[in-house]
Amino acid sequence: MKEPQLITSRRAKIIELALSLREKSGRSEHGLCFAEGAVAADYALKLKNSVKGVLLSQEATPKCAELAKKFSSQSIPFYVLTKECFEKVSVLKNPEGLALLVEPAKPLSKPSELPEDGPVACLWQLQDPGNLGTIIRSAASFGCKNFLMVKNCVSHLHPLCIRASAGSALDSNFLYLGEEETLSYLKKNKERVCALSGEGTSIEFDLCYNNSVNKVIVSGNEPHGLPERVRKILPLYSIPTVGSVESLNVTAASAIAYYVFWSRKGPLKK
Repeated sequence: MKEPQLITSRRAKIIELALSLREKSGRSEHGLCFAEGAVAADYALKLKNSVKGVLLSQEATPKCAELAKKFSSQSIPFYVLTKECFEKVSVLKNPEGLALLVEPAKPLSKPSELPEDGPVACLWQLQDPGNLGTIIRSAASFGCKNFLMVKNCVSHLHPLCIRASAGSALDSNFLYLGEEETLSYLKKNKERVCALSGEGTSIEFDLCYNNSVNKVIVSGNEPHGLPERVRKILPLYSIPTVGSVESLNVTAASAIAYYVFWSRKGPLKK
């Protein structure tokens, strides 16, 4: 067990390191990411040898303080921060008081590493880390840990994404491709593709259970959806709605599609 190191200066090296992990360059340099909060910490506990540092506020919530005890028994650098120091590194308005420095899973390097007989979530240049994290969490809930990210998409290792994913972003499989490479992959796997678009064919919920768990589900950018040239060549599906709401946001639409196509539950018997 390592003795906790008390951090009272907002200019301490560990503070500088934690702040650098907000940026892609810092994460690349150190090979680490910043996972904040009790839920992400609880998830990271299950990942063998991935946690490389623990930051605990002197005013952490009881749940976070209890979780931190599980790390204190390991040979992991452990830092106790004053309230002011922890607020400096936190990405939240009301921090819980626990953050981890985590070595994430390495990204995939080529399309052939994506499964041919399993679910894949393709995310087209999402910009909001909270949206991305929520989608990752939804996908993981229905058995998908494989993500094809179209470049210019926000990073899955953004601290707010990791938090919104409930930690799932730490050990899922991510492949980043440019637009043309992505289109090539999608056209090659066209029979498996379900691209979400308001102009697509309405999903028939009672017909989709347990028969297409290997679907590649494509979700578009928040304000613009999928580009026109993508919509022209891929099978389009929409979530049927009623009332005056034109469409669902990308997180809600994706979660519904994931449930419809990837849930292994059969339809209810009448």
